[in-house]
Parts: sequence; C-alpha cells; structure tokens
Amino acid sequence: MDTLFTIQTLRNYALIWQQMSDDTELFDDEALVAEAMRQHPEFDPFWLAGDTAIHPQEVGNFVVNPLIHTGLHFIVEKQILEKNPIEAATTLDALLKNGISRHEAIHQMVGLWGELYFRSIRESSELYEWEYIELLNRLGK
Repeated sequence: MDTLFTIQTLRNYALIWQQMSDDTELFDDEALVAEAMRQHPEFDPFWLAGDTAIHPQEVGNFVVNPLIHTGLHFIVEKQILEKNPIEAATTLDALLKNGISRHEAIHQMVGLWGELYFRSIRESSELYEWEYIELLNRLGK
C-alpha cells in the first residue's frame, strides 16, 4: 500500500495511458486503472506530462490530484472485484439500488477509504479494515 502514490506508480499510469491510446488490450490491475482513466478524461493531459500528475492540478473549478484520484478509484474497484472486503461489493449494490450512479457510488466509497488511508498516514497508524467495513455498512443502508 505504501507504493500507491509514488513517482513509479505515476510512470506506470503514464504507460497504461499510452497503451490505451495505442489500443493495447490491458488485463487485471492495468485494466482497472485504465477504466478509472476512461472515467476521468479531464486528467488525460497530465498522464504524459512528466511528473505533474503527482501534484494537485486545477481541473475545471476543482483542484484534484490525478494520481491520487485514479489510485483511489483503482483500490475501490479492486475491492469490489475481489469482494475483499465483501462489504465493498454489497455497498455498491445497495447504492445502485438506491438510484445512485455507479461512478458516484464509487466516489462515495473512495471518500471513505481515502479518509481512513490518509488519516492513517498522518497519524502513523494502521488503517483498520473493521472501521472501513463499518463505514461501508452505514453508507449502504
């Protein structure tokens, strides 16, 4: 997890973006990253612009970090795919049944995981899965 938001990860994302542009078929984790990129074309200019996407960028009326945003999408999509924790998949299903778009549901789940992840970094503590599961269960109600 400590390699999630590094320069090397950013360079891997740039390679994935290039492969997408070349219509190269992607699999597994690369396919999940590619899907997150497709959902955010506003980040396209940053992927091949060197290390700029590791820093917050003004996109539209928002300041966002393309690397972090895409990485968080990847984490939650992987949780759903692998059903680990299972509550990720069940929460997504519940949100979809409540009429929330899939993309917005992922963003809500990303918000939960991201908050816990960055809090654990700030406090030099663990990210407790039970806490995430509890928040997912509340979100899915």
